[in-house]
Amino acid sequence: MAAAATAAALLAAGAGAQPATHCTGAPYDLARRFVGSWQEFAVTEAGEELGGRLDTTLEAGDCAITQVFTGADGAFAFRSLGYVEADSAQWVETYVLSNGRVASYRWRTEGEDVVIDRIAGGDPAIRRRLRVSFLDPDTYRVVEEQSPAGAEDWARGIVTVTRRLAASP
Repeated sequence: MAAAATAAALLAAGAGAQPATHCTGAPYDLARRFVGSWQEFAVTEAGEELGGRLDTTLEAGDCAITQVFTGADGAFAFRSLGYVEADSAQWVETYVLSNGRVASYRWRTEGEDVVIDRIAGGDPAIRRRLRVSFLDPDTYRVVEEQSPAGAEDWARGIVTVTRRLAASP
């Protein structure tokens, strides 16, 4: 614990005093839309089925996003940590899954949608992305899309709807 505090102090000292508006702008405004406690539902032919709870927060002066998901039956969970990459001004988020897998994704906007492309982890023969569409400020739909590496067409997969329970977890 002392080593972590020392490392943090050295990083802060090396970075100099940060202005109060350091982590502001379009990428951070985009992430703020996701902050809160949410319930996720799988969309099936029979209707919606509760998938679990998702808590999303901005931390470290609003410079980092964290997400914690717990499946409704407790069988699956993940935790993520993300930051805005300086070169691209896009969020890069790494997920650690309860099945032992790790994957990283990069966020981008495409029209009104947020597209979250897998950039590391998983099967390299299959490209994977999540297309997020806000239906209203408190509801968004996620469509999983997959494509063989090198192909242009994307196939639609699992669809979920996520509804806000509270503005902060």
